[in-house]
Amino acid sequence: MRYSPVRPGFTLTECVVATAVGVLLLATTFSSLPKVQGAGLTEADANQIRMIHTAMLRFAAGSEGGRMPIPGRVNRRPIGTSNVPGAGEEDFSKNRTQCLHSAMVAQQYYNTQVLVGPTEVNPIVRVYGTYNFAAHNPSADTYWDGDVASGGTLPLASGLRARIDGVAGTDECNVSYAQLLMAGLRKEVHWRESAGSGRPHLATRGCKNGVTIGDEYQRSPTLRLHGPPTVWEGNVCFGDSHLEFVIDFVTPTCTYGCGAYNGGQVGVDNLFRTGGTTPAEFTGEGCVMTQGSALQPWAGGDTMLGIHYNLATQFIAVPSWDRLLSP
Repeated sequence: MRYSPVRPGFTLTECVVATAVGVLLLATTFSSLPKVQGAGLTEADANQIRMIHTAMLRFAAGSEGGRMPIPGRVNRRPIGTSNVPGAGEEDFSKNRTQCLHSAMVAQQYYNTQVLVGPTEVNPIVRVYGTYNFAAHNPSADTYWDGDVASGGTLPLASGLRARIDGVAGTDECNVSYAQLLMAGLRKEVHWRESAGSGRPHLATRGCKNGVTIGDEYQRSPTLRLHGPPTVWEGNVCFGDSHLEFVIDFVTPTCTYGCGAYNGGQVGVDNLFRTGGTTPAEFTGEGCVMTQGSALQPWAGGDTMLGIHYNLATQFIAVPSWDRLLSP
């Protein structure tokens, strides 16, 4: 009969070494856990932006000219004294962020939960949990929660809201993400399903006017949405629904050129800056629309992303920005 050799027990040295290795592995795991969790939330955030954009593309597929949703074309101006669903001139006054998303929620393209990002840090931003679907009533000339019949004044303190610069506890914003402003050339040319891979439609919201220095940058809550709190990082969704994680306000694929401005050169396009901002971008003739003989600096065709809840016209859509953090 053969006997198997008896293996002696672990020596003290082996136990010490094994314990040290285990402690090292645990320390490595827990030290990297916040980074892993942060990356997971950023990916979840990207998925939400993609869901919103995909729904908008579905809308565009059935719209005239492949247009992305435009609230002023959902609820149009009356023809004479009659309101006719799907007919009439565009009501530019309704082309605001809260109207855009509320109109999409009313038609159940997506829900209100997807509008608030999983990395949100601004206490004024929260999910709108009491959406009134009965407000979608074309026979009464209302098409979303917060809409009013033609001639009325859109409420800023009821329905789905987007007052990103408001005061926590008093005001509310139910949207985390910036969208291409719905005015001027950018709406007419690029807010369509044919925009392609070089034109951003939706993104993590950014700092005021796309600046990267001073308090408007360093104290902006948007720096804390992704990555380290000292630099802005964000998800950007392009016209073809592909996403890029950007660590600056420009991307190599987002460029713009307009006529004779800048010697006819095509330049890198800041995601959050246009001719109406300070500092201004792409301001010359050929870059923006004109009204009579006057240039309209906000009405450019370059990228200008933002949350826009206030006054809207054919030529003007001025975004609002998060209140700055205390120094």
